[in-house]
Amino acid sequence: MAVRQLHYTSCEDGLEGIQGFQVSAMTPGTPRPLVELAVRASAYEPGPGLVGRLHEHDLSGFPVAFGYAATGRGAAVFQSQYTGADFTGRMGNYFAHALLFDDVERELVDVLPIDLWRSRAWVNSRINGSALPELTSLTPGDEANEVNTRRFVTAPGGTDGLEQVISGIQRALTGRRGRLVLVVPDDRTAALWVAAACRSFPHPLCLDISFTTYTARPEESGALLSCTTPDVRLPAYGDFTTIDLTTRLRRDPNGTRYASAIGQLWERGAVASALAFANQVEPRLTVAELDTFAVLLEMSDDLPVGTQPDEEMLLAAVRLVVGRLSGGLPAHVWQRIGDAVQDAGGPADVVAWSEVLRTARQRGEPVPAKLFGTYFIAALGSQDRLWLPELSQADLDDIAENVVLPSLRASPPDSVVQRLCEQRPLLGALARVLELKLANQDETARLAAKLPSEVARALEAGASERVKLLVDLVLVRSGDRDPVQVVTDPYRRHAVDWRRFGSLLWPQDPSPDEAVRLLRQMPASVVIDSGLGMRIVARALDLASRDGLGAKDAKLVDELLNSPIAVQLERTDRAGLDAARRIAYFQGSTPGGGSVQVVLSALEAAGSADRELGRRLIAAAAAFVLRADNRLHRDLLDAALGAHAAVFLPAYRDAAREYLAGAQPRQVAAVIAAWRGLAGRSTRDSLIEETLAQALLRRRRKHLDKIGAELKPMADMLDVSTPKPNWNRWWQSWRGRHERRGPLSFFRRREV
Repeated sequence: MAVRQLHYTSCEDGLEGIQGFQVSAMTPGTPRPLVELAVRASAYEPGPGLVGRLHEHDLSGFPVAFGYAATGRGAAVFQSQYTGADFTGRMGNYFAHALLFDDVERELVDVLPIDLWRSRAWVNSRINGSALPELTSLTPGDEANEVNTRRFVTAPGGTDGLEQVISGIQRALTGRRGRLVLVVPDDRTAALWVAAACRSFPHPLCLDISFTTYTARPEESGALLSCTTPDVRLPAYGDFTTIDLTTRLRRDPNGTRYASAIGQLWERGAVASALAFANQVEPRLTVAELDTFAVLLEMSDDLPVGTQPDEEMLLAAVRLVVGRLSGGLPAHVWQRIGDAVQDAGGPADVVAWSEVLRTARQRGEPVPAKLFGTYFIAALGSQDRLWLPELSQADLDDIAENVVLPSLRASPPDSVVQRLCEQRPLLGALARVLELKLANQDETARLAAKLPSEVARALEAGASERVKLLVDLVLVRSGDRDPVQVVTDPYRRHAVDWRRFGSLLWPQDPSPDEAVRLLRQMPASVVIDSGLGMRIVARALDLASRDGLGAKDAKLVDELLNSPIAVQLERTDRAGLDAARRIAYFQGSTPGGGSVQVVLSALEAAGSADRELGRRLIAAAAAFVLRADNRLHRDLLDAALGAHAAVFLPAYRDAAREYLAGAQPRQVAAVIAAWRGLAGRSTRDSLIEETLAQALLRRRRKHLDKIGAELKPMADMLDVSTPKPNWNRWWQSWRGRHERRGPLSFFRRREV
């Protein structure tokens, strides 16, 4: 154990270098989050009833705020006391001493935070120096030990109040919200109530209960359990439960089952043994499981109960025993469980009892014969036919048809499936029944949608072809078999009407990769008959309608157009897929030889696709043209404008605005030169005077200067004639028109 320490008070020479409240001393190397936690949790303010006594020299009447706060595995245990005036003479000072734990569960071991109430570890005034040593041991105090706590709780009315506190803590911890405010006469009483509450829970859960023995501001306390005195005004808002423990309380009829059991165990002096019993559960009990565990406490100690546990709760308690209780249950507790089941008329949830009792027998638990007998009688009448004896083949076939098969259609619990798979004779009977029923492939489809995969695997060995088809369909549904292999199985001799099984084989649309594989490997008739072909087409058209068609999506579109399915497509669907394929080509390719024909063909095809796809195809072609090298760009532009100017020019202008806005000056100059070389004057003028001006709206003067310097070399390369008198004067004239009066003027005025 190596516990760090911290002192906090109002002073003029603390570690923070200020005059006022600050850390005055602490163990070097203390993590900042633990410091902040301790300072925040240990804040102290006298309540209204103490304000008039702030100047008193005897401060023993001021309550001590002792508390515990945690963050993750770390925690702080603190003690704050009022000390009167600070170094300036101002009243309201307090001194807080905190112990800081990196891993509170490991370092405290079996000690509870409340055990440190009145411990000799605490100091209430400053020390010389600012460095505090680590503590290697902690000695608990005596005032809130188990003996004193029990004496306090078992006073008249004590357990009734404690049950309310325990119930409130359970609800707060279960919901991870809400806090409790306990009204108490003084800090000592507060510590005993806190001790009683903490000693009522298994040790790991105790460390989830943050608390303080005194606060004048309950609404601002971050503790789950905040104690205050009657003079303090209670919160009027927030998620609080207030319990006034200054008066004798009656038992809460809405208290939790666990709170009731622990209250009685305090009176019997058996709380420690009950918590030791709880600590045998692994993994550890959660707060949500405490009421279930209370059933075992009631039966273990024969506690009077308000209401008998229903079957669900009783089963949960037995599951806790057979699944997580290392030491098992004593025989007398099993006897009481058997009495409860028998008094209720036998098990109603026979399947659940089959699970827990079978496990109990495997563990060697002392389950009484009457409980096994009560269960066995119920099992004989169960539709699940649990623990079947040896039966004739005729009886097995009857059970398979009239009991097992109906239950399999109803999605039985996993436990039923497991037991069925263990019954080899019954599985053989089931296979014989299925062989007759599966002559109707509609029945195959119905069973394939419901049959558990475990049963299908158990039936597979030696299965007939009809049963094998059922097994294949079930295992496809569970993801354990490839649907393409099932459909293309060369050993299948009986004809299969795949129209019935399309949704079973592919309940969701296949991915692009899977769809390509289907189109390549499956017979076209099967793809079409199963309805899968139209689903793939619909998916491809949906992908085609989106921007940024991926390479895999484009591959699917291409595969579809080359498959036999294509001949069955509507003209508009085929045109849409063709447009998508062309878009993908334009987006992923670099212009080269033959690009003129590719662009012209795409512009022609755009008219056959729907409006949106056609628009996107033309836009992709325009962007493709702009990516071409300088000479090819000019050739592509001339060809497109010559054949399809009406549809191409608007898309080209949009693409050019975006392209030129970020292009290098040399690229911009090449485009300008190409535009200057266009034969159509109106097109040329609109591109240069409008599109170019819009594209260069945000380009700086230095960029425009560089563009001008590149115009002549680019024009010479493209054999574009020089404007009069020269390119430089022409460019200056263009800039003069657009920088002073055109779209660029506003930006130029703002440019630095």
